[in-house]
Amino acid sequence: MLSRRKNSLALLCLLLAGCQKVDLTTEPDTNGTGEASAQTVTIVGTGEGTLERPYTVRDLRSTSLSGHEAVWVIGYLAGTARKTMSAAEFSATATNQSNILLSSDSLCIDTARCIPVELTSDKWRKALSLPTNVEHFHKCLLVKGVPSTYLNRKGLRSVSAGLWMDGFDISTIAPQEWEHESI
Repeated sequence: MLSRRKNSLALLCLLLAGCQKVDLTTEPDTNGTGEASAQTVTIVGTGEGTLERPYTVRDLRSTSLSGHEAVWVIGYLAGTARKTMSAAEFSATATNQSNILLSSDSLCIDTARCIPVELTSDKWRKALSLPTNVEHFHKCLLVKGVPSTYLNRKGLRSVSAGLWMDGFDISTIAPQEWEHESI
């Protein structure tokens, strides 16, 4: 409860400073009732791994982040991969629930531009997997997890939070980051 108040106060301060406000987001089952709770997030930039300045998919792919500390990453739900990245599916009809693929491009179909996010618990499979969230396919997602090697790639494990950012365009955070991304 205290953490929530601190987050609320920090978000209010950032909002009053004129930062971009994002409404219509939800955080799955953080109140212990089994229901999603509404939350407002203010994104002010990228590159720090915090809720207000999450890492981008590109940040995570290009750095040597790893360890035990969870970070926030923002990306688009691009697909899923069954056991290996070479078996990736970039389709709303994918059935694999064990992971998701995030990309900085909402229409990505290239595994080299994605990071895998492991979904080990039923809670996170229900809240974030593609088969149970088809309506969020190609939509923006903030996810908190531990940077690790997963499916022989830099990715996220031990997911502890997720926020759907439907209608949010990542390029509005820091457009200069996308100008230099190779295709």
